[in-house]
Amino acid sequence: MSTTSVETWAGADLSTIGPIYPMVGTEMILVIIGVLFWLAFHVLQAGIERKELDADEAAARSPERIKRVFEAEARE
Repeated sequence: MSTTSVETWAGADLSTIGPIYPMVGTEMILVIIGVLFWLAFHVLQAGIERKELDADEAAARSPERIKRVFEAEARE
């Protein structure tokens, strides 16, 4: 199945054929958008993990939790 008028790429001069894939010229814009999404993901993920860690620390420092830990260690 051929999607272009090129029968063989051997010896083909690409400067005379023209674009061979869609959206030629948007590569740099797409790379910049990809990097921005990647950075935004990491910033958002770090915020989510920080909230979870803070909640876990608060739960571990609760007086009831500390009392149960000391009681369990005293029994051992």
